[in-house]
Amino acid sequence: MINHVARVMLCGCGWLGQPLASRLISQGIKVYGTTTRTCQLSFLNELGITPHLFSISKNSEDSPEFNPSLLADLAKCDVLVINIPPGRRDLDANSFTQNMLRLFKTAMTQQPDVRIIFVSTTSVFGDVTGQVDEDTPTAPVTASGIAHQTLEHWLLKHASKQSTIVRLAGLINQTRHPVTSLVKRSVIEQGHQVVNLVHQIDAVNGLLQVVLKWNEVVGHILHLCAPEHPTREDYYQAAAQSKQLPKLKFISNDSESIHTDVSTNEPSGKIVISQKTQQMLGFEYDFPSPYDML
Repeated sequence: MINHVARVMLCGCGWLGQPLASRLISQGIKVYGTTTRTCQLSFLNELGITPHLFSISKNSEDSPEFNPSLLADLAKCDVLVINIPPGRRDLDANSFTQNMLRLFKTAMTQQPDVRIIFVSTTSVFGDVTGQVDEDTPTAPVTASGIAHQTLEHWLLKHASKQSTIVRLAGLINQTRHPVTSLVKRSVIEQGHQVVNLVHQIDAVNGLLQVVLKWNEVVGHILHLCAPEHPTREDYYQAAAQSKQLPKLKFISNDSESIHTDVSTNEPSGKIVISQKTQQMLGFEYDFPSPYDML
């Protein structure tokens, strides 16, 4: 069932937010978007997005600044999509978490009925091995994973009737690909662990369906991850060859042997499953295999 949506605010209008905005606009939806860079304001406006300058501190307790025009537009919106990745450098998990909570609370104050779509990450599973689905308990180990787990728990406890959590696997496309950084390493470990990836187009399509099919997904945790999971070594060697990059050098290590059946050389690591999400959304991946993403 398609739900009526007139206005959407995208907090985080970057590499993922911009194509999502374009899809929403094509559906006749008015889109507001935030950026941390002044130089992006005119560009977003050209895309048909009403832009706002806004940032969340990732390493200090400085509260986010909500200018009056941003608050006024928040009050108009049916849906708030929060896609603000914390990054890996200089991240203070507690500061980032507290500032994100201020964003949640401010949005709910301005528009008490706003539908919140929080873009989270599969890093909330940390070093868990085997299959993990939408109902698997989380066990984060990184600062980013810990922060996202805390934010997920807050929404589930305080706003379950007006929020949906969407965890993304590793987000890539043909031009923004991990192999371009992996090729710079002298050696690469954990070659028998599987990859969990989602193409930018599938992430956009999935998030669009969440906006449009709200009644089916409200209060739920969703996963967006390609259903095929080749090993890191197999996949990234193929990616390097496809992009005419040097062959990568993978090595075995003790931690890998713990999670790998050496006698059968079977794949290891966590395998992110998204079948429940696909059923709820009636969603099919355009890029079901990471090899389709090369």
